[in-house]
Amino acid sequence: MASPGKLRQFLRGEFGTGLGIIVIAALLVEMITIVQYNKLSSLFFRDLDIRSRIVLGNMADNISHTLELTETTMKENEWEIRSSLSQPDSMFNAIVQLIDDNPHVVGGCIGFVPYYYRSKGRLFEPYVVKTGDGYRMEQIGGEDHDYTQTPAFRQVLEDKRPIWSDPYVYGTDNPMSLTTYSYPIFDKKGKIVAVCGLDMDLSWLGDTLNARQPYPNAFALMLNGDGALVAPPPESRATPEFVDEVVKLVNGEQTELDVKKITVRQTKMRKEPYWTLVQVYQDSEVLSPLRKLRLEQFLWALAGLLVLFFMIERFARKERQLRTVTTEQARLGGELAVAKRIQMEMLPETFPPFPERKDLDIYGNLIPALEVGGDIFDFFIRDEKLFFCIGDVSGKGVPSAMLMSVIHSLFRMVSESEDSPCRITQALNSQLCRDNDANMFVTFFCGVLDLKSGRLRYCNAGHDRPLMVGKAVEELDAVANLPLGVFGTTEFEEQECLLPPGTAILLYTDGLTEAKDTQRQQFTLARVKKVVEDSHTMSAEALVTGLVGEVGNFTKGAPQSDDMTLLAIRYLSAGWELYDKISLSNDVKDVESLGQFSKSVCERASVDAKTAARLRLALEEVVVNVMSYAYPEGQDGYVDVEAHSDGKELTLTVTDSGIEFDPTAVELADTGQAAEDRSPGGLGILLARSMMDYVGYERSGDKNVLTLKKSLI
Repeated sequence: MASPGKLRQFLRGEFGTGLGIIVIAALLVEMITIVQYNKLSSLFFRDLDIRSRIVLGNMADNISHTLELTETTMKENEWEIRSSLSQPDSMFNAIVQLIDDNPHVVGGCIGFVPYYYRSKGRLFEPYVVKTGDGYRMEQIGGEDHDYTQTPAFRQVLEDKRPIWSDPYVYGTDNPMSLTTYSYPIFDKKGKIVAVCGLDMDLSWLGDTLNARQPYPNAFALMLNGDGALVAPPPESRATPEFVDEVVKLVNGEQTELDVKKITVRQTKMRKEPYWTLVQVYQDSEVLSPLRKLRLEQFLWALAGLLVLFFMIERFARKERQLRTVTTEQARLGGELAVAKRIQMEMLPETFPPFPERKDLDIYGNLIPALEVGGDIFDFFIRDEKLFFCIGDVSGKGVPSAMLMSVIHSLFRMVSESEDSPCRITQALNSQLCRDNDANMFVTFFCGVLDLKSGRLRYCNAGHDRPLMVGKAVEELDAVANLPLGVFGTTEFEEQECLLPPGTAILLYTDGLTEAKDTQRQQFTLARVKKVVEDSHTMSAEALVTGLVGEVGNFTKGAPQSDDMTLLAIRYLSAGWELYDKISLSNDVKDVESLGQFSKSVCERASVDAKTAARLRLALEEVVVNVMSYAYPEGQDGYVDVEAHSDGKELTLTVTDSGIEFDPTAVELADTGQAAEDRSPGGLGILLARSMMDYVGYERSGDKNVLTLKKSLI
C-alpha cells in the first residue's frame, strides 16, 4: 500500500500534469470551435442579408408593378370619364370599363363635388362592385354617406394628385382586404370636379409573398404606412399570435420575442403607398447546417475530453465571473454615483435662478433613465438677452453623458461671444462632426430671448418643437433641420417671433412624450397639451412639476425607458400695455376682419380718431397689397399682423411667406398719374411712409417682415 506522502506526490506529478494537458487541450479545441462557429455564423447571416435584400426588392417591385397596373388603368380610361361628364348616368358604364380592364379591381366609384349635377342633388356618387354573376350598381352619395368628408376625398382635392389608401377590410359575410386608388377628375378647364376611387383586391398578397421561402418556417408579411399588418402569412407558416409579436418587434413596441429567436429584415417600397415588406427567418433554421457541422467536429475532437473540460472549466469560470462581477459592480456603482453628481452639478440647480428679475420665471428638471443620462438644458443672461438650450444625445448611459458634457461646455463657450442661435448651433455642429467615430448625434434647440422687446430668435436641430403655453397651447413654428453631429455641412435655419407677455415656452425631450406605462402605451404630445392647457397662470416650477407628476401617475411604476428633461420659461413683461395679433388668408374678403382689428387696437392704444382713421387706411393698403401680389394666382397663403404698444409707441408688424419683396425699395406712387398708370403697391407704401414714423423691411428666413411704428406722445 502506498503511503500518503507518495499519493500526494503522484497527484502533483504525472496525474496532475496529465490533467493539466487535458484541460488545456479541451480549452483550445473549444476556443477553435467557437471562433469557427462565430465566423461562419457571420458569413451565414451576411449571405442571408444579401438574399433578403434581393427577395424583398423583388417582392416590392412585383407589388409596385401590380399597383402601377391599376394606376395605368385609371390613366388610360380617364379620357372616357372626362368626355362623358355631361351625362351623369353614363358614369356607371365608365366604372364598369375600369373594372373590366384590371382583374385586381373589384369595385369603383366616382364622387362628384357638391351640386356638380343639379339634377342629382348635392351629393352624387355612382358605385359599381363585382358580384358573382355580374355587377351591382347604385348611387351611394347622400346625407347618410357624405363622401366629401372622407380623408381621401379631401386630400385629393387639396393636393390635386392621386393617392393610395392604407389597406382595409371590407364586408362582413365574405370580408376582403382592399386598398383604394383615388384619382382626381378634371374638367376641360382644369378644375377638379370629382374623385374616382378604384378598389383593389389584396387577398393575393399573403400567398404571393410566401410562395417561395428558403426555409420551412420562414415567412413574409406586409405593413402599411402606420405599421399595421396588411398581408399576413398563411397560418401553416406562423400562428397569428407569433405574427402579432413580430409586428410589435418591427414597430419597436417590444425589443425581443418571448420564445423564438428570429432574424427580421425589412424594406420600404420606393414609391407610394410606401408599404413595408418584412421577411422573417428563424435563427435555428438558418444556422441548422452550421450547427450540424459543429456537432460533428465537436464529437470527433472532444469525445474523450468534453465532460472533464466542461466540469472543470464551467466551475472555474463561474467562480471567477462571480468574483469579477461582484467587484466590478461595486466599483461601477461608486463611479457612476460620482459621475451622476458631477453631471447634475453642470446643470442649473438654483431656482429661481434670477431672483432680482421680475420679467422672467424659469424652472427646469432632468430625470435620467440610468445613473447618468444624455439630456441637457442650460440658460444664462448676457446683455439683457436670455440664452437657453435643450438637447437629447442619442443613446443612454455613460457615452451619452460624456457627449452631453461636451455640448454643455461648447454652448457656454460659443454663446459668450455669439448672439445668433443659428450660428451657435452651426458652431456646435461643426465641433461634433469632427472625429465622430461613434456616429452619435444630438437633437438640439437653441433660443435667444431679447428681454427688452420680447423678440425670440431660435434654431431647431431635429428636436421636438416647444410648446407656447398662454391662454391657448400651440406648438412653436420651428423648422426641424438635421440633428447635430450628422453632417458638418448642414445649413441651419434661424427663425423668430414676438413673445407675448405672460406666455411660457415649454421645452422637453422625447422622454416626456414617449414615457410608457406597463401596457407599452406612450404618454404622447396630446396628453402633454391636455395637462398644460389651463396652466397659463401657473409658475414655471408648478408647470414642470405638474407634468412630471402626471407622467408618474401615467406610467404607474413602469421602468423609465429614456431620459426625461423639461425646461419652462415664462416671459412676464416687456413693458407692453397692449399686444394683439390677427391671422388672415390671402383673400381680400378678410380685410373686413382687419378693419375691426385695427379699430380695436387704436381704441385700446388711445389713438385719436383722425390718426386712427389714417393708420387703419395705411395698414389696409399694405395688407391688401400683400394679399394681391405676394402669392402666385391660385395659391393659398396668409398674412399675420401683430400689434403691440408700451403706451409711448405703437408698433405694427406685417408678416407673410410669399415672394420676396421689399416695398420700401419701390418708387413711391405718383399721385398725379391716373390709377391705371401707376404701378401696384406704390400707393400703400406712400400712405404708410406719410403716416408712420418708421417703416422698415427685412427678409427673415422665408418670410417678408414689414414693421410700422407710430409715436403716441
